[in-house]
Amino acid sequence: MGICPDGLEKIGLVINRKCEGLPLAIVIAAGLVKNNLSVTWWEQIAASLHTFMVSDPRQYMDSLSLSYHHLPPHLRPCFLFLGAFTKDYEVPVTKLIRLWIAQGFIHETTSRMLEDVAGDFLLDLIRRSLVMPSRKKSDSQVKTCRIHDLLHDFCLRKAEEEKFLANKYRYGMLSSMLCFPLELGKSLQEGGSIHIDTFMFLKILDLESILISLFPLSVVHMVNLRYLDIQAHDGSPHASISNLVNLQMLIISSRKNIVLPKIIWSMLNLRHLYMRSGINQMEEPSFLQVTEKDGPSALASLQTLSQVNPRSCHNIFSRTPNLRKLGFCGSLISMLGDVEFPDLGSLDHLQKLKLHSTFFYPEPTRSCNPYNFPEKIKSLTLLNTCMDWGEMWTFAWMPNLEVLKLKLNSCIGGRWETGDAEFRKLKVLKLHDLDIKQWVCFRDNFPRLQRLVVHRCLKLDCVPAALGKILTLEVIEVNGCSLSAYRSAVEIQKEQESEGNSFLKVHGKENF
Repeated sequence: MGICPDGLEKIGLVINRKCEGLPLAIVIAAGLVKNNLSVTWWEQIAASLHTFMVSDPRQYMDSLSLSYHHLPPHLRPCFLFLGAFTKDYEVPVTKLIRLWIAQGFIHETTSRMLEDVAGDFLLDLIRRSLVMPSRKKSDSQVKTCRIHDLLHDFCLRKAEEEKFLANKYRYGMLSSMLCFPLELGKSLQEGGSIHIDTFMFLKILDLESILISLFPLSVVHMVNLRYLDIQAHDGSPHASISNLVNLQMLIISSRKNIVLPKIIWSMLNLRHLYMRSGINQMEEPSFLQVTEKDGPSALASLQTLSQVNPRSCHNIFSRTPNLRKLGFCGSLISMLGDVEFPDLGSLDHLQKLKLHSTFFYPEPTRSCNPYNFPEKIKSLTLLNTCMDWGEMWTFAWMPNLEVLKLKLNSCIGGRWETGDAEFRKLKVLKLHDLDIKQWVCFRDNFPRLQRLVVHRCLKLDCVPAALGKILTLEVIEVNGCSLSAYRSAVEIQKEQESEGNSFLKVHGKENF
């Protein structure tokens, strides 16, 4: 094995990092530097590596073509679709999966959800080094991903060669955000309108970065749409939205509260419904709209319903039996100071629940009966629920809870004593913007905890030393807290290192 000459090791590491783990890029870079060991040349390669690589596409196109043709047929369109995004863009995985589904790349199976199948496709591309994970979620799942510049160039060339992007449009950057199709976004931004004939066969319309005044009526004539993301000053859609019979994903951002018309219950292909606004209403279906053919499950395909007013949901969940993610936003505290929400007993598949109360209660509130939570819930987020810390035992009874996020005013009071509560399966615990001063807990309270995040809890004096005894704990993040809280986490890490545990890592920034 060769030895790197003096003076080249540091710049060699820079070149290696720019290859970003792509084996072909490493081979090309090695070929460029192996016969010239001058520092100047290596620095030139480091500064212009991509230019050198693409100056002669024959260097890599044949090799990448070989890798591409070895892909199973079902992965090829998923991979080529990544070329539709701008170079170096970190693509949100959730969005990518839903776009794949909207394009028809993922096919129905008898036993698995389309989203789960698509997730496996992405992991397969990552294992093949064709897709790079950029950021991860708190539960270690991939949050964003991207492809190497060489692969991006290859995707564009191959897509053109195979006419993959024929009758399609590429994503573009508009107002520092993605827009699809870019030309339509620019037209709307300049006050133009949608020419239906031009976009009649469009499946995806992503105008998240364009603020318009009203939900555009012309959109309802684009009957092939499967994915629609709109940002409007008034985002409430007209009843004619039911014309979009193929729509699977509807995302509405609005400056006003959104009201979804009753006709939404006739859109049987709807899978994900996001409302990014304030307190949004979902009108209940009338008797005539829930026919015997549809049965009680008018939206049986619906998996996501976010930011909906709980007061508009008391009689709808029997018609959405396959919900996996649900977010309430509205009044969640009774006059007697109890946290309450609609009956979720029919939601046997619910995995994520967010409770965002918009009414600040002046006294510590009481939690609800733990049996009010569906058994399969894995992730729970609380915001402004104003609960007494002593009520946290409720969530210890949730048998499958893995992620617990306690955000602004979710719990109030200066002291949390976990007592003998045991969060048996909890892997991730996040404390955000809380007024907690003292936290007393023991190793047995969180036997499987892997990640602790403490964010802007300015009054917290220290992270409990007992957490360092949890054998599964991998990361403690302390951000925007007191210096003493951060130092206590560092001390936990040092103590574990002294005992031979090098797996625990502590991260912190902007601690005062």
